[in-house]
Amino acid sequence: MELLRLDADGLDLGPDPVLVLSLDGWTDAGEGGTAAADALREVAEPQRIGTFDSDALYDYRDRRPQLAIDRGQLASPVWPELTVEALRPTSGPALLLVTGQEPDLGWQRLGRDLLALARRFGATRYVGLGAVPGPIPHTRPVQLLVTSNDTGLLDRMGRAHEQLVVPASCQSAMEALLADAGITTVGLWARIPHYIAGDYPEGARALLERFTGYLGTPVDLSAFDEAAEDNRAKLDLAAASSDEVTEHVRQLERLYDAELEAERLADVDAGRHQLDEVQVPSADELAAEIERFLRGRA
Repeated sequence: MELLRLDADGLDLGPDPVLVLSLDGWTDAGEGGTAAADALREVAEPQRIGTFDSDALYDYRDRRPQLAIDRGQLASPVWPELTVEALRPTSGPALLLVTGQEPDLGWQRLGRDLLALARRFGATRYVGLGAVPGPIPHTRPVQLLVTSNDTGLLDRMGRAHEQLVVPASCQSAMEALLADAGITTVGLWARIPHYIAGDYPEGARALLERFTGYLGTPVDLSAFDEAAEDNRAKLDLAAASSDEVTEHVRQLERLYDAELEAERLADVDAGRHQLDEVQVPSADELAAEIERFLRGRA
């Protein structure tokens, strides 16, 4: 392995462990993926078994290490890192959980190391946990986008109708590299309202619910239910404080419902049922309005 320093001598994860990846960054909207990964650590005591070479992955001018200064005395820098943990839940397969900040550099070398890690432990399956912003309202259930190199899994979990060309995140690039190498891949992506600036527990909950359904990993979702209820109340109050925001949310509701109806009718005509970008309100304007309200209540 080029970048991964593995400390797993004699570690046996049993048959068919699963490689799980969750990175922060722009495909972690509302901290959906990283919050879901944190919850997975609660199902079994994580054992840290490896770390990647941070100097080879990060541009420290972009991801500067944190440095505490206590009355003129410098503490040790806290460097960005990408780590591997082993989890053995009470049911379902063992997990190789890879988490950390999205790397700036060395993506292809990282992909080769992830493949070597999977082969080292006999992992033939990969699951990615992430979240992306979209023109959807907080008043509707979270939708999941699923990517996979297994057409059967796609049909079972919900195949997207549209074809997209987007800038790749590191996480989506890793999924593609592993898929090309023959690993069965599933990317779970929660769609988060594009005006949400902070965390969005509804996204993490939706990811974990689908993850549990796929792998059988026992996850307690009750904490997310409570957080989601509180978050919904705050967002409802914020939206009600402004006629403009209220109308934006209603517009998103109409678009959301129309899209669901189009899917129900199995009419996949790309030209007729794509969301019209002209109709979608500005994320910056809507986010700024809600942020102003929430700051006023802090």
